[in-house]
Amino acid sequence: MSEGHHRVDDRGDHFGRLYRGFEDRFRGSIDEVRAKQRIHVPVFAGATGGVVLDIGCGRGEFLALLKDAGVPARGVDTNGAMIAEARTRGLDAVEADALDYLESLADASLGGAIASQLIEHLPPASVVNLLSSVFRKLRQDAPVVLETINAACWLAFFSSYLRDFTHVWPVHPETLQYLMQATGFSRVEIKYTEQAPDAVRMRVVDPVTFSGVDAATASALKALADASNANASILNSLLFTYMDYSVIGYR
Repeated sequence: MSEGHHRVDDRGDHFGRLYRGFEDRFRGSIDEVRAKQRIHVPVFAGATGGVVLDIGCGRGEFLALLKDAGVPARGVDTNGAMIAEARTRGLDAVEADALDYLESLADASLGGAIASQLIEHLPPASVVNLLSSVFRKLRQDAPVVLETINAACWLAFFSSYLRDFTHVWPVHPETLQYLMQATGFSRVEIKYTEQAPDAVRMRVVDPVTFSGVDAATASALKALADASNANASILNSLLFTYMDYSVIGYR
């Protein structure tokens, strides 16, 4: 099973280094990724017993956040170059296939799990197998967070998703929520993050700016503005909504 966004099967050191460069250019610096992932830290802040496993940990951005928060954590990733970098920063990271590593753990041994920008790199059957394995390895009431590109946002799909040549299958937010519920997770919710920039969103028209015209013209302009604003709202909700989402659940 290949692990995902900066967690693909290396096929040698050259590919690992190549993909690391791709990450740096298109996903962002370590500090930028840390800033985006910080929102997930409170989910694990109260975790007691067992380490939190970062599945497809990459450069270790979230591992560092958990370490700063005093939460014991370990990462697993197939990309040896990124695992080596994470270790140089004092992080607990293992180079291994995610599913193989999960299956090596005792059931009900993990205090939590997270996979950021991972599942879009997996075929549907592998996503189902991953969820099943995580469910068995988590302790009772332990949390899991799965973050991925919001394929329901057209901007995210046609830019972020298609740009990465290692992506395999996009996952709709409601589909992932269903899969987690069907696996047995409880309190499953969707959290949307990183709204599309205002610069690319459709603008609305302010009808009060129509002045100095007769009543009939003002009425016609208002009707036109209302229709334009309604269309802009529809397009923003389809094309320019949130770029990422996370599904959060509990064992």
